[in-house]
Amino acid sequence: MLARGELTDLGRIPGASNDTRLVLAALGPTVRRAVYKPIAGERPLHDFPAGSLAGREAAAAVLDAQLGTDVVPPTVLRADAPLGPGSLQAYVEPDPDAAEPVGVFAPAEVPAGWAPVFAAQTEDGAEVLVAHAPWERLRALAFFDALANNADRKASHIVAGDFAFSPAQPRLWAIDNGLCFHAEDKVRTVLWGFAGAPLSAAETAATQRAADPDGAAARELAGLLAAPEIAALQARARALLAAGALPEPPAHRYPIPWPPL
Repeated sequence: MLARGELTDLGRIPGASNDTRLVLAALGPTVRRAVYKPIAGERPLHDFPAGSLAGREAAAAVLDAQLGTDVVPPTVLRADAPLGPGSLQAYVEPDPDAAEPVGVFAPAEVPAGWAPVFAAQTEDGAEVLVAHAPWERLRALAFFDALANNADRKASHIVAGDFAFSPAQPRLWAIDNGLCFHAEDKVRTVLWGFAGAPLSAAETAATQRAADPDGAAARELAGLLAAPEIAALQARARALLAAGALPEPPAHRYPIPWPPL
């Protein structure tokens, strides 16, 4: 449906930093909503090549499939979209009753098992902690982000829901993956609570696939990313294998996205 469906532009989604639009994708009698990010609507960034974010969104779905993490909604690069080429991602219908994976708590009220990530102060000076849940799906997302080099994993980019209009079994999904795959170390995330956790056997095998310069991941990413960015992904995978654990927050730069929530 994303690749071949007939698209109808419903208008801009408010609050996005780039031109981000809600569209309908129709294939036969089936209609689903999708998020369309035209390349022409991307705001220039000082550290990412101009016009590259849509390709990075699609590349995130490719890597997700190769790793088997299953955290990125289906995403394609579509040339014949209403406002020109851009990324098209299945719209995750949020579940209003789903538990939030990241929260702000008084220090004594952090739920058992949750991982505090950083401390902050409210406007009236009260001390609070930002913490995330220990859920396995968040762990899979932290693993994915480490390899994808996600520079902007804020809490609002983790959505509980599904692709249908009324999801019955919501899951956590990672959206807004455009700031990934830079050749330099850029990881900024609110999921540092998994730092240092040993890689599982499945994560090790997935990392080995990502490290293979002749593997499926390298071939499928070739049309979406620059060669140095693919080489950097493979280098991150080799470093992850050598460490045998998820990376620790860097000491030489700020590791939290802004705004974090």
